[in-house]
Amino acid sequence: MGSGSRLDIENINLLATLLVHAQYQGYWDECGAQFQEEMEALLERHILNGLIEAPWVRTDDPTSDDDDGFFAALQELVAYAFEESVRIKKQGGLFPRWKEIPSRSSGGILQEMQSLLQKYRGELISQSRLLDQEDPA
Repeated sequence: MGSGSRLDIENINLLATLLVHAQYQGYWDECGAQFQEEMEALLERHILNGLIEAPWVRTDDPTSDDDDGFFAALQELVAYAFEESVRIKKQGGLFPRWKEIPSRSSGGILQEMQSLLQKYRGELISQSRLLDQEDPA
């Protein structure tokens, strides 16, 4: 699992729930489809929308055999993550020390993603509470 925090796990579960319900017309399909649209728009704003179509999984299908496409997408994602980490923290002094620097007005993709997840977590909680009130059994 690595160094994933409890919040990381909750966020992954939320994201997976929304996307699976959107794909398979599950109970939360409308919410999932809306999340998918907003997620795609977020990636487009940060010029990362090409990652959606990247060959992340190899299957028995011969068209999924695209190592060059996989490594190009992975390189783009890692480069973006590195740039984002540099934007958030700045290394200084003779010895490596990390200091917080003020974020730009946009807040970056990490802040936007956090806001998006908070929005949909709140939406699912609200909808769940409404269901609980409707069905006392």
